[in-house]
Amino acid sequence: MRVILPGSYDPVTLGHLDLIRRAASTYDEVYAVIFQNPEKAYTFSLSERVSMLTLAAEPFDNVLVSYSNGLVIDYMREHGIDRIVKGYRDEGDLAYERVQADWNLAHGGYETVLLPCEDALRDVRSTNARQALKNGEDLTALLPACVIEYLRTRNTP
Repeated sequence: MRVILPGSYDPVTLGHLDLIRRAASTYDEVYAVIFQNPEKAYTFSLSERVSMLTLAAEPFDNVLVSYSNGLVIDYMREHGIDRIVKGYRDEGDLAYERVQADWNLAHGGYETVLLPCEDALRDVRSTNARQALKNGEDLTALLPACVIEYLRTRNTP
């Protein structure tokens, strides 16, 4: 079975990586896809986000990293993907993801698997990582080591 993990990955966090790991151990093929929202401002360019996500997903042979400017359901249709996998940290995330899941089912016929995050990762958010990076704080509890190294070598705020 093919699944998709859609997101902005701005940047990819330990929470994203845990979700990728869990999906990769459960499904045949996992598409980790960066979706560009024209109404959203990103800290990192698309090419930087693709590079970071590719580095983070490198240990998993069945994970393909890609990007799209379209809708998740259109990407799924074009690539023969069967199901959406999303994570949630709290009740607010869950409520938001359920609305998205209902829309994707109603408009594309695609089911969404909603996975709770590990307790240790509840505070891991891309927003927190961007703030910590801006403040020069330690990122080890938020980002994969390969992403931290990428940012260090790129000297990217």
